[in-house]
Amino acid sequence: MEIEKVSFPNREAYSENYFKKLYQKYSEGFIVAENEGKIIGYTIGRPKNESAEIISLAIHPNWRQKGVGRNLTNFLINHLKESGFKEIFLHVRTRNQVAISFYKESGFNVLKKIKNYYQNGDDAYLMKKKLDG
Repeated sequence: MEIEKVSFPNREAYSENYFKKLYQKYSEGFIVAENEGKIIGYTIGRPKNESAEIISLAIHPNWRQKGVGRNLTNFLINHLKESGFKEIFLHVRTRNQVAISFYKESGFNVLKKIKNYYQNGDDAYLMKKKLDG
């Protein structure tokens, strides 16, 4: 929760209760990165209908730009692919250019813009990655 709160300030963070509900429904979609026994980042994915969805990715500020997010994302994508999913979706704030670029580099494409997607009124891009073969 510490990483979630520092990564998503100003009430953009998910609640601990929401995390617990996600974990109860699909615990294998919770992937964490550790260094010397301390969690330094995580990603969360889950099945959604016939597809999969990346819910969140957050890295402790001291560990950003060191490949942790890329490794977590690749691990989750491979897990979802091995689980039989053919595509992955995610939502990202239209103002979050770092995340948009990151996901584009991981093979995601913007499908559409969704107005007022987030509680604070921010717009989101719906992004998708096909998992071939």
